[in-house]
Amino acid sequence: MFKIYLELIYFFLIIYLSLFYVKLFRNVVNQRRLTQTPLGSKSIKLERAIRAHGNFCETVPINFFLSLLLYFNNLLIFAVPAIMILSVGRTIHAISISNVNEDLIQRRRGMRLTFFFNLHTVIGNFILYIPAHLYIYKIIRIVYLISSGGEEGIRTLDRCYHL
Repeated sequence: MFKIYLELIYFFLIIYLSLFYVKLFRNVVNQRRLTQTPLGSKSIKLERAIRAHGNFCETVPINFFLSLLLYFNNLLIFAVPAIMILSVGRTIHAISISNVNEDLIQRRRGMRLTFFFNLHTVIGNFILYIPAHLYIYKIIRIVYLISSGGEEGIRTLDRCYHL
């Protein structure tokens, strides 16, 4: 039951990030209409809207992919807090950079949360995910050794894994 709750939270946070992306995009479009600027930026508000949208586009897709690695390897206990941290961090950063009277403390807080997300997913992926696969390889190797009758089976397995 706990896993279902974590999956629902993860799903709703992905929807939130998608809708927030659309909001940032609409903000750029509205600012372009107000200033009648099809290309470039004539006003500071338009430039800030472009940068808020751009920063979101530059960071969220790769970070979302990192959280998906955790999610699909059943490390929901890492994936859900990570995507929560990403959502909060990117929201704080986008809101603070969009304002003409920018709050640098909030902007830094958003960047720090995004960095903390990266740290969290790296720990989840490289400390838990990779050793688990190495352990599974070792088990497969032992089973293969037993079933194939010795070293020839191990050499075949090593060739399959390009070792």
